[in-house]
Amino acid sequence: MEEKILEFIRVDDVPQGCKDLVEIFGIDTFISLVEYCGGSNVYIPSKGAIVKKARNRIMREEFDGGNYREIANRFGISEVAVRQIVGR
Repeated sequence: MEEKILEFIRVDDVPQGCKDLVEIFGIDTFISLVEYCGGSNVYIPSKGAIVKKARNRIMREEFDGGNYREIANRFGISEVAVRQIVGR
């Protein structure tokens, strides 16, 4: 029964604190999110956290064994930080 009613959900039916999510993602995606993790707390990482992870992966891929300074300059961090990142 709930599945059939979900087809008729409108923005007005969504709790006030979630309406911004409907505006960003659309009602269909919001309903999918509710079906997947409704009622639970969901952690969404910050943009900085995912950018940092991608940056570190790129550094490791571009590291040739000795280009610490080049990578440090390109990414605006110290050579020590590059050494720590590529050493992982």
